[in-house]
Amino acid sequence: MKLPQFKDLPLDIKHTIISFIDRPTDLKNLCLGSKELRDISTPILYRSIHLFVGGPQDMRLSAFLGAGNPGIPHIREIFLRLEKMVIQDKHRHYHSDDSSEEEEVEESATIPARQAQFTVRLLLDFLPKDILNIFSWQNWEPLSVDNFLLLCKKQRSLRVLEIGPMDRPLAPVLEKHPDIFDKLTELNSIDVYPDTLDRLTASQKLLQAKPDIEHLCISTGFEYSNEDPDDLHDSSIRPGLISRTLFSHMQPFDKCKPFHLKNLDLDTYANDTWLKVIKFNVLEKMEIRNCAGAEVLFAQLSKPQFRPPHLRSLRWMDDDKSEPHALEAFNGLLESISGLETLHVYINRMRSLPKVGPITLHKKTLTSLSIHSQQTRDAIHTYSEQDYEKLCTACSQLRQLSIMFPKTTVEHPATSPEFLAFRSHTLKLHNLRTLNIRRWPSTRESFVGSVTRITPTLRLYEHQLQRMTQQIFELSDMDAMENGYGLGNRSHLSVVCWGGNGKTRHDNSDKFKLKQIPFVRGWKLDPFGEKSMLAVQTIWRMVQFVEPESDILNHSLYDMHDIHQGFGL
Repeated sequence: MKLPQFKDLPLDIKHTIISFIDRPTDLKNLCLGSKELRDISTPILYRSIHLFVGGPQDMRLSAFLGAGNPGIPHIREIFLRLEKMVIQDKHRHYHSDDSSEEEEVEESATIPARQAQFTVRLLLDFLPKDILNIFSWQNWEPLSVDNFLLLCKKQRSLRVLEIGPMDRPLAPVLEKHPDIFDKLTELNSIDVYPDTLDRLTASQKLLQAKPDIEHLCISTGFEYSNEDPDDLHDSSIRPGLISRTLFSHMQPFDKCKPFHLKNLDLDTYANDTWLKVIKFNVLEKMEIRNCAGAEVLFAQLSKPQFRPPHLRSLRWMDDDKSEPHALEAFNGLLESISGLETLHVYINRMRSLPKVGPITLHKKTLTSLSIHSQQTRDAIHTYSEQDYEKLCTACSQLRQLSIMFPKTTVEHPATSPEFLAFRSHTLKLHNLRTLNIRRWPSTRESFVGSVTRITPTLRLYEHQLQRMTQQIFELSDMDAMENGYGLGNRSHLSVVCWGGNGKTRHDNSDKFKLKQIPFVRGWKLDPFGEKSMLAVQTIWRMVQFVEPESDILNHSLYDMHDIHQGFGL
């Protein structure tokens, strides 16, 4: 029987096949293939748009928004960032988004931001009405209040709305438009970033208008602003400024109807008020970041009346040394719940790691695990060999793992039996797709110096990492063939990444911060035409197109060590 060709398949099957393609370059090439392929690929290609505004590329926006672009009606998500521009000064140059410059250049530095606001206005004016689900201004630079109002008026199908920095007070403007949020009938996710009383009041108006949301992100930043009231947090006498303003419409809290959220991101002070205004029993995802009071919150959530039985994703990031018992309370929470699929822990100034026992209680469902704990900058905790073996043996369903391996060297990794033992135990994870080894192998070379001086030495170090990664891939493939799992001739492991979360970048011109070096599977041909596997270094943002299950690498939580400190020099 002759197999059908792609062109002979039914249209719905073609749609299904092409929907699995997520690399923009591939979708663009499909659009150039034929009219039928263009009609199928265009909605997928234009669904999510990432734009840098405020730079020379803004000149192309008119062509992008032109009537001849068939992809405009298919845009559903827009993510905007202020483009990094180098503006020439008579005496020096500086980046347009560098907030650390002196006052003498502040006026010139606002030029890209002002241009960006004009570009955003054009974008909102020319986009068709009611097509966007997400509009994200991913900057700490203020967004124009006029643009925010235009967004709410024209894009009533928004499902996510953010209240961040604004160019002028927002609350008085919302007083003049009391029903502006009522028109957003599909809104189910709210992200608020209050660091002033005005933004806190504006956030309250949004929460009052949308009591049926499913996702809420609250990230306060009063410690970084000019406004820092003394009564921000709750006391034994009354609720603090944040609670009594953000949830003023729900007072008294003892009798209020709480939010029934599925997803909660909390980056502020955690206290008993949250247990009254949010029904934690129905949570499915929770992220706690730098919350003073997390110790009490975890202890309360371990109780039957507050316990979230449907919790599937739990992320905890903390840098507060004032709560020495927070880790014990977190271990208690892990023991009291079941069915976690994602567990990410990144804690500083703690004396130990989360216990392995409570983690293994979720062995049947846990697929993504990231653990990092350190007491000081140089005292980074690592599981014992016995604990790591127990973890790998029990949690066999893990598909993504980010963890601290023992110390080793790039020159002679075989001299570290602890590292080799960890590598061997990792082979027990037969479903593993992405492995992030957070500790940098050490080297005798120093990487301190200017970019031009460190480049040759850095390339040598990267070559040694490639060799170590090659060995991990080869051992994983051999184990897969011996034990009969994986894809037949190789294991599922597709990405091995070294270093902390984030991306590799330069910091000024005299120091280099190495955040992360990812390697993926590639192929090489020898002179005789024989093909074999090769570990290939790639850039951080391209990993998602090689292995979709690699989002564990995308959580930039804290700055890691400088490279010369991470190498133990």
